[in-house]
Amino acid sequence: MRRTLTGLCMLTVLGGAFLGAQLQQDSHVRFHSLGDFALESGAVLPGARVAYATFGTLNARRDNAVLLPSWYGSNHHGYDFLVGNGRALDSAKYFVVATEMFANGSSSSPSNTPAPFHGPRFPSVAIRDNVEAAFRLLTAELKITHVRAIVGFSMGAQQAFQWAVTHPDFADRIAAYCGTAKTYPHGVVRLESAISALTADAAFQAGDYSSPPLTGC
Repeated sequence: MRRTLTGLCMLTVLGGAFLGAQLQQDSHVRFHSLGDFALESGAVLPGARVAYATFGTLNARRDNAVLLPSWYGSNHHGYDFLVGNGRALDSAKYFVVATEMFANGSSSSPSNTPAPFHGPRFPSVAIRDNVEAAFRLLTAELKITHVRAIVGFSMGAQQAFQWAVTHPDFADRIAAYCGTAKTYPHGVVRLESAISALTADAAFQAGDYSSPPLTGC
């Protein structure tokens, strides 16, 4: 399982290197500093940070929070259809925390991390690393020790499944959709095909590109 997750997250790093060049800063995004963050791969990411956005108000009992971990290729806006007045996650009722994955643009990524982990040198990231980063954000920064639910799509669903294993008492429930607890070979093939096209572009320059490799897209 660890080998599968590490391999899949290597694809996320490559995809995130491209996304980082494309995403523009969102004024709604906030950052939580993680300091020197030890990754499952054994690397220590200096000055690591996790990006997040919040919607609604945390109540006095601090028990109305819902966590939304992002998926591959998306930021917190990927859940815009779920969050808001009258929607499934009504911000008048819940305090919604949407986190963004490592290597996906705003959180520590190939595009915003200084040497020695810049660009293609960014270390492998596992699903458990993203869960740990969100756990620290919730408990240390937001002082939340329990959530109503963890809702996730795709790699967000993988994070939701991992939350249920790593912190089984942290959430009342998880709502994982269009995602699996195990990465199947066809998923790796699908992502590998996209990575192969991107890296075959001469402008990619082994990850040290100065402008987006648009032909490979």
